[in-house]
Amino acid sequence: MNAVEFIDFNTFYGPKAILQNINVEFASNSITAIIGPSGCGKTTLLRSINRTAEMEIGFKSQGDIKVLGKSIKEYKNVSLLRRRVGMVYQIPVALPLSIRANVLFGPKYYGVKRHSDLEAITEKCLRQVALWDEVKDRLKRPAAQLSGGQKQRLAIARALAVEPQVLLLDEPCSSLDPASTGLIEELLTQLAEGLCIIIVTHNLFQARRISNETAFILDGQLIEKAPTQKLFESPDSPKTRGFVSGLFG
Repeated sequence: MNAVEFIDFNTFYGPKAILQNINVEFASNSITAIIGPSGCGKTTLLRSINRTAEMEIGFKSQGDIKVLGKSIKEYKNVSLLRRRVGMVYQIPVALPLSIRANVLFGPKYYGVKRHSDLEAITEKCLRQVALWDEVKDRLKRPAAQLSGGQKQRLAIARALAVEPQVLLLDEPCSSLDPASTGLIEELLTQLAEGLCIIIVTHNLFQARRISNETAFILDGQLIEKAPTQKLFESPDSPKTRGFVSGLFG
């Protein structure tokens, strides 16, 4: 079953159309990269899935998005949708709390109280993001003391702590050094064995390295989605060919 499905989906900010007639599916246990020039609607598409886009003034949408077969409109409590659909943003975000409290922010919100369970979640999630050995002796220290790359991995750990089935990432490596970027990419490849991962990236090399499929968006329209190697080496659309070859964008 596809993890996420867009059905005749359109978005607007006031009178301005952003996404236009999007019909696309994202597979479970897979990484899909979304590429396209700045301002084409990539982030709006991503944020529409967990309904954070609708927090913006003037945002409207038409059509539907299904997550694991259920319409996002059926969620009366949006926090339950966001538990299933985690998100990591472009700028590494560490809450003004300890490293441990950052990881446990979600589980505590959703009612996990037993000390042993909280400790197990902390270690499991920090190990998942290859951060445990780096921070296990300073879990009570402020997360703000971590490096940018560590904060980004902590943000992923925080998202994983509530056991999402879909993970959205908006340019997660754009402000990181090559070493940290490599750690994040290795991590995402491992996580994709059990998650649907959708990543917006301007880095075409990154898309080629880690994604199973790639979708190209231009001016709010889905131009093409295909297995990554095919999209980069023999795209169907001349527009895709022009973008991946660097002729525009």
